[in-house]
Amino acid sequence: MTRETDEDAFEHGLSKLLTRFDRSLDNDAPGPYAGEDAGQPNEHTTRVHFLDEFAELLGWRLGLDGNMAEEARLRNDTVTRMDYLGVASESNTPVLLIEAKAWGKPFITPRARGTNTSYEFATLIAQTIDHWRNGGDRMASPAVAEWHDYIEQVGGYICGLQDAYEHEIPRAVVTSGQWLVVFKRPVATFRNEPPSANDIEVFRKVDFVARARELYSLLSVTTLCAELPFRIRATQVLNYVTPGAIVDCFHALHLSYEASGSQLFSLRPRILIYPAIVLRRDDDALLTVIESAEPLELTYRRGIEDLNQALEPHLVEVASAAEALLRRVNEQLGRDVPTSSLDEFPGYPISAGTDGIKRKSLVRRHPTALDHWVLITGKATHFLKAAPEIACRFHRWKECHAEGEAGDTGAVSMPRTGRPRSFFIDEQPHHCAHQGIQDRRETRCQIPLIDERICCKSCLFATVCWTSAQRPPLPCGR
Repeated sequence: MTRETDEDAFEHGLSKLLTRFDRSLDNDAPGPYAGEDAGQPNEHTTRVHFLDEFAELLGWRLGLDGNMAEEARLRNDTVTRMDYLGVASESNTPVLLIEAKAWGKPFITPRARGTNTSYEFATLIAQTIDHWRNGGDRMASPAVAEWHDYIEQVGGYICGLQDAYEHEIPRAVVTSGQWLVVFKRPVATFRNEPPSANDIEVFRKVDFVARARELYSLLSVTTLCAELPFRIRATQVLNYVTPGAIVDCFHALHLSYEASGSQLFSLRPRILIYPAIVLRRDDDALLTVIESAEPLELTYRRGIEDLNQALEPHLVEVASAAEALLRRVNEQLGRDVPTSSLDEFPGYPISAGTDGIKRKSLVRRHPTALDHWVLITGKATHFLKAAPEIACRFHRWKECHAEGEAGDTGAVSMPRTGRPRSFFIDEQPHHCAHQGIQDRRETRCQIPLIDERICCKSCLFATVCWTSAQRPPLPCGR
């Protein structure tokens, strides 16, 4: 698909949407229930029957796992809700605010027209914003009082987003469906600079289709997000980045977690691993390269009595496949890109934990596929070490029980998909049976959905989860 075909699809889709919506407003259109006239749509109806589809035509996804939230909460002095908030999933930042009004709400008009009716809509809106910014009374606004209220509401959202999240949203809209106003530089218009008509674009319904490409260029997800695929192949790398624009290169893993076995018995976890490479561009966008090779199953190698050595064959397999993938990427780039450490990875978007501390996430969840992730490993090729850094008796539940630190559910004697989710089991070197450790790392662990009971000393992410300033005394090795 090219930009031109996307614009064509939007133009045709918008034309059909307007035709259907207009038909629903005809005098002979059926009412919402028996005996009731259709009437003019209220705000809710405008949103459900027009704006929802309008947003989807622009490439936004509503609902679960979508990138446009409805009734999004904004916490400033009070909790308020924004009708629509489009979010760039790569950075988890808001990029499009849409405030909806009822279909029949009139477009902006001056408070007192006099004999002169030749005013410019964008200029009047800019004057109304300037009046509001200077604390002007709604009854003295250049525009009718209702539009002063609209400006106050949208301006409050825009300034609130910047105050609460230190983010300048790049686009904002107020619309009834019959008219649509786009603020092309919202923070400049509502806060930082004198309001200018040049930063305001006005669309009337009669011109929607004729100006469809302009609407698309202002509001589409392609324009505002430039979202990248979850994964690309090595041969697609140059479609997304030039060799000189690569800032960092990281080894990574794509993990697929499955509940395996018969439903008649306890299901057991099965973890499939695909080596990956993550490239960071100079605009901080992250490209994930994953090939469709045979997955490598995480497992101890049978026949090796010393469990401290039983994971080594798997780690060697993954390392070999990871280095082969890096070579394929470098072949496409025409240069050898050195790998970067975990410290250099900027982190996937993550909100602060319950303790208020915002930590760097090294794990990205697939937007729609349950239990599928990408894990950044930096210069290493696996998130697991062959064995823990130190010998520790707390890999065994009975030792924890003797110290009063055993979990209530007893020893994890077989792999579990829940309560707790545990791939490694009691007495294995990658398993931790210490309940105190489990309690203290609830908000820290990067991989609880892979294994809640994994030994921190056998995990690559330990130094990220337990920074030196936040690390409590640990019982490891006692």
